Amino acid sequence: MLHAIERMGMRAIEIPTHPELGLDVDALARIAATQPIAACMVMPNFHNPLGFVMPDERKRALVELAARLDMPLIENGVYNELYYGDAPPRTLKSYDRQGLVLHCGTFSKTLTSIYRIGWALPGRYRDQVEKLKFLNTLTTPPLPQVAIARFLERDGYEAHLRRLRKAYAQQGSLMRAIVLRFFPAGTRASTPQGGYVLWIELPEAVDAMRLYELALARGITIGPGYMFSVSNSYRHFIRLNYSTPWSPAIEQAVITVGKLAADCLR
Repeated sequence: MLHAIERMGMRAIEIPTHPELGLDVDALARIAATQPIAACMVMPNFHNPLGFVMPDERKRALVELAARLDMPLIENGVYNELYYGDAPPRTLKSYDRQGLVLHCGTFSKTLTSIYRIGWALPGRYRDQVEKLKFLNTLTTPPLPQVAIARFLERDGYEAHLRRLRKAYAQQGSLMRAIVLRFFPAGTRASTPQGGYVLWIELPEAVDAMRLYELALARGITIGPGYMFSVSNSYRHFIRLNYSTPWSPAIEQAVITVGKLAADCLR
């Protein structure tokens, strides 16, 4: 997303975000009062990397603010179907009455990343979105679209999603437990409500980029906190991904990252 914004010659402004309640709507309103905002990109459900779900009242407040400002909201809903609870959370789009919310979804998070097939509900911006799609990629390969459509027609998608949600919830709990046991004292971990990423706060003395390099040398990939900010923030944070089926190798890799983090304190 940051690369896309930069490519368009625009500047990203970071909005304070609570680890459980989500984007600070009041802070966004204060910023909007001092400078023009072309659009607000937000991930209200199963945020990457924090894993939270914005409360419904905050979602409604955000859409109401957008309506007052006539500000487009780009809703990233790629993990919406990967909820761990009994029912899916509400979307920003469900509160939209003026066509200001561009809701974006994908099958690459629920079926396979091989098929880079997404979809959008762009509201009043449909013409512009279709034009940009044509200019950037012309079209999407038809065969993967047909394959997914056939799969959806045969009613196997919901059963697949139920298995996937259960697996991700279990894998997330396992990884979180391993992190809290084997990472340095003072480490804190998020409690995702969906999706498949874990946000880890390490002791301040640990440099996430150094840890990334040490892990990569051992064939392990982690997400350093730097990649989630346009500034030099989150230098002692990392993101872990638990979408791969749990195995002794995965468990050992997490333990190894913890030991490397401890080595960074010395």
